[in-house]
Order: sequence, then structure tokens, then C-alpha cells
Amino acid sequence: MRIPRIPAGHAALACVAVAAPLCAVRPWLLLLLPVPLLLTGRLSGDPRPAAAVYAALAAAGAAWLLWTDQPAGMWVTGAGLTLFAVPLPWLVGRYLRSAAALERAGWERARILENEAGLVADRARLRERSRIAGELHDAVGHELGLLSLRAGALELAGDLPGHRRAQAAGVREAAARAADRLAESVGVLRADGEPAPLRPADETPEDLVSRARDAGMDTALVRTGPEQPLPVLVDRAVHRVVQEALTNSARHAPGAAVRVRLETSADAVTVRVAGTAPREGEPPPAARGGTGLVGLRERVRLAGGTLRAGPSGPGWTVEAVLPLRGGASSGGAGREEAPVPPPDPHRRLRRRTAWALGLLAGIPVAAACAGYGLLLVLTVHQAATATLEPAVFAHLRPGQGRAEVEALLPESPLTRRTDGATGRECLLYRSSAQVFDPGSDRYRLCFDEGELVSAEAVRR
Repeated sequence: MRIPRIPAGHAALACVAVAAPLCAVRPWLLLLLPVPLLLTGRLSGDPRPAAAVYAALAAAGAAWLLWTDQPAGMWVTGAGLTLFAVPLPWLVGRYLRSAAALERAGWERARILENEAGLVADRARLRERSRIAGELHDAVGHELGLLSLRAGALELAGDLPGHRRAQAAGVREAAARAADRLAESVGVLRADGEPAPLRPADETPEDLVSRARDAGMDTALVRTGPEQPLPVLVDRAVHRVVQEALTNSARHAPGAAVRVRLETSADAVTVRVAGTAPREGEPPPAARGGTGLVGLRERVRLAGGTLRAGPSGPGWTVEAVLPLRGGASSGGAGREEAPVPPPDPHRRLRRRTAWALGLLAGIPVAAACAGYGLLLVLTVHQAATATLEPAVFAHLRPGQGRAEVEALLPESPLTRRTDGATGRECLLYRSSAQVFDPGSDRYRLCFDEGELVSAEAVRR
């Protein structure tokens, strides 16, 4: 037979239900009671069983205090335990449970956002590849058009034999078919809704800088190194680096001075765009969060180069190094040099959450422990100052004078009550000096008109 599994929260609640009544005869169990209370709140999903047990134990404790005729101090102590010391650990456990649920939901939300950010980055890279395909179509289609035009001229040349003109016609038709298929392929790769490019495909960095200057931007271009034709991918990557850097400067650092530097060597071309901080009095920068740099990194990677982008002093710098020979990447080659990642915010958040939970859980637990400690100090003080030795009590007889009796009594009683009807004053004392001795009796001495009228032992 399979034994049913008891939930951990219910098991902790059962420990509370068993240990709480035992505290009446073993008060030191009060020091251990916060542990199952905390576990009950932390592990139980439904608070109703705990509330029912709490109400039942509170009612049973009140009935016990009333039945055993406990002094007012015990009622105050019991009320303090019932209202503060017992609920606080349970409430701390409930808070820890809620905080853990919120933390799990937060991490799940962060994971979803991270996945969404990855999807956005992937889309940006695909869009950049589509743009590259379009630019290749412009460049290659232009060359195919020139090839078709020259083949058509040869087809019409009268000084060529007929079979040569037929071959030229075949070349012209093949070039036309290749241009058509290239246009169809690029049309499929182009992102939905992406408009056709309005600027010329052979726009140079000088043209970009000139247009930015005409728009009011403080920018300049410096070229160093020998002039030489660049491969198509490299030329378009240089164009995109300058274009994206100028766009980001206009959007995020209005009024900044931007300097573009192109360095050409025998093996590579380096493009560096550096900007200063925005001028004072300029409108605030636009909201960030675009994917331009993601696509730019993909463009440079596919060209076999590396890209660095980030703050540089008060401004910012974008720098790309592109190889001129054998650098094109078809997939995994051509690694980018990414900036140093910032410290992990999740680790910092986890540390702050741990500190917050520790404080919120530690303060109530410390308060409960302080209450238990004060109760223990009060009990020790009463044991030292309100204990009437059994041997002394045995010699007390009704009719003795009050002054004679008080000379034998301890420093102070546990309680002092006056009966309004008879005028008798009754004092209650401990019978044992042991701190944890709940089974000991209480001695009650009643005085009337200056003499002892009763001396009796009261069972607890």
C-alpha cells in the first residue's frame, strides 16, 4: 500500500500544533517554536489551515489561563505571544514565499525579454544581409547590363561571321536572364515593406559627409593612404559604417562634432568615426534601443572585419577594420571584437534581493527573539525576588500579625490583589526558584486588618 505524501507545509503546521501546548509545561520550547512557524508560512500555499490552528490554539490558551486562575502577568505574556511572537515568524515565512514567487516571475520575464532581444537582433542581422544582397544586385546588375550591351553591339557588327554574331546573341540573352534572376532573388530576400533604395548605389563616404554637413552637422572627412578600388563588400561596409555613425550622432548626440577618418593600406582599410559630447542647450537625445549597431556588426563580420563601438572619453567612437583580400566571411569566420561587457546586472540584483530578504526576515525574527529574551529575564527576576520557600510557608498560620509575616516574605510578590467586597489583600508567590518549573504551586497569602487570614497553596 502506498503511503500518502504529507506536504511539507502541513508537516510544519502539525509540529506547531503539537509543540504549542507543550510550551505550558516546557516554556523553553518557545525558543524553538519560531522555526516550524517560519516553515509553515514559507512552505504552505493556503494560509487557511494555519489560521484555523492559530485560532484554536489561542482559544485553548485563553481557556487554560482562565481555568488555572493565572495571574495578570501570565495573561499579558500570553497575549504578547499570541499577538506578536507567534504570528511574526509565520508572516515572515509568507513574505519569503511571496518574494520567491515574485523573483521567479521576474527571472521568467527577464528570460522572455532576453529571448525577444535575441530575436530582434537576429532580425536586424537578416535585414542587413538583405540590404547587402540588394547592394550586390545594384553592383553586379550594373556589370551584367554593360555585358549585355556590349554583346548586343557585337551581335549587330557587320564585320563578324554569322556564327560569331549568334554567339554574341547567346551571351546577351544569358546576361539578361542572369540579371532577371538576380533581381527576383533579391526581391525575395528583401524584408517585407522595405522600400527600394532612393540613393545611388555608388554613393561614397564623401557624399555622406557632404550631405550631413549641408544638414547642419559639424563633420569632416580625412583620407590617408593610397587611392585604390575596394572590393564590393568592403566598399559597402565602409559606406554603412559612416552612414550609421553619422545617423547615431545626429540622433543621440545633437550638436556634437564628428570626425571621419579613412586609412587605406595594402592589406586593409580602417574607418574611424569619433564624436564629441553634445553641445549645451541642444534638445535631449532621442530614445535609444535601435538595432543599427547589430546590423552594422553583421555587415562588418560578413566582410571579414572587426568592429569596436562605444564611449570614448566624453564622446563616442565607432571603428571598423576591413581586410582587402581573403576576408569575406560566409558564416562563422570574421569575428567581431565586441566591447567589454558591463557587470552582470542579474548578479547585482540577486545580491540586493538577498540583502533585502535577509533584513526583512531578520528584523521580525530578531524582535521575536528579543521578546523571548525579555520574557526569560522577567521569569528569572521573579524567581529571584518572588519565591517563598516551602519551609517558611509551612510555619505560617492564620492569625499571625502582618508585620511578623512580612518579615519572612521575599522581596516582592508576583501579584497583589485587593477584594473590593471584603477589603482583603491577597499576595501571590512562587514556590520554587527554578526558572523552568511549570508544575510548581503558587502560594496565596491574604491579609485583613493587619493579620494573616489565609495561607493556601494554589495549583497551576
